Amino acid sequence: MNRRSPASVAALLILAATALSGCGSSGSAQEAGLEIAAPAEQRLIALTDLDQRVARVGHRLAVANAALCPAVRNSAGWLLHAASQYSAELRPHAESRFGLDGDLPGLLAVPEGSAADLAGLRRGDLLLRVNGEALTRGVDRRTAAFEGVEVNIRKLDLALAEGPVEVTFRRGDAELTARITPQRACGYDVQLDPSDELNARADGKRLYITTAMAGFTATDDELAVVLGHELAHHVLGHRGWHEAETRGRQTQTVPALSETAGGTERQADRVGLYLAARAGFDSSIAPAFWRRFGAYNWRVRYPQWNHPSAEARARALEDVQAEISARRASGQPLVP
Repeated sequence: MNRRSPASVAALLILAATALSGCGSSGSAQEAGLEIAAPAEQRLIALTDLDQRVARVGHRLAVANAALCPAVRNSAGWLLHAASQYSAELRPHAESRFGLDGDLPGLLAVPEGSAADLAGLRRGDLLLRVNGEALTRGVDRRTAAFEGVEVNIRKLDLALAEGPVEVTFRRGDAELTARITPQRACGYDVQLDPSDELNARADGKRLYITTAMAGFTATDDELAVVLGHELAHHVLGHRGWHEAETRGRQTQTVPALSETAGGTERQADRVGLYLAARAGFDSSIAPAFWRRFGAYNWRVRYPQWNHPSAEARARALEDVQAEISARRASGQPLVP
């Protein structure tokens, strides 16, 4: 997972109580009284803390469900960012807080149990070389840009695709090396978008979730329900990616899944709950989650386009949870 923050990161809003719209629909968190003015450093902390939470949940989903994903990769599990991604307002705080320098990738999150974690890497480490090849610092820019760090991230991804790698990194004043043995994982990045739109979506290459939507989820289990739903769109073939190999991903044949009536959203709800359960999250909270956010946000109380109402989703997920519980009780694998 890699932090892909466009210039809009400067508009990050501090999360307060928010409403939530379903997959593919949107609303405004400002309706819930979101605070929109805060010092730059505080906004950076709010963004990066939420980034780490999304990375932690996304990593667990990706590793646990690799066998079901059409695109897979060798993953270090880290979440990377660079100084050049941040706006002129936030960049000095990012450089000071994380030791960032130009386009060089820094570790923003290192989920517990990830390949990077097992290799001894930590949040705040700055990557300098991979397998002896230097990563590029790039040129100084006034405006936020992702292109420079993307070249470095691609180099890391392609190296990991070949197997274990040796990385050289800076930690404080020391220059250290580590050998990373990557883990097999679903090949989709998870991107947190600074936005007051209440939205999550999948485009075939990534899972997207806005700060407002991620901030609404009260626990990692609730966040896993949302991200699991988006990952399910990939697993079910609702979204396709035809350039996977150019990013160090591989395609694979995955098991046929049981069909579910009710359209793509109902299918993604069902399969997404299985994906969350397979990753060790408490999937039983999903019906209560949908009822909670349906009670809070009038938009999802009624059907919208291909999206069932919050109550209809809650009732359907009660049946899915019963399936999951029955399979666990009988020792059957959790394959939707």
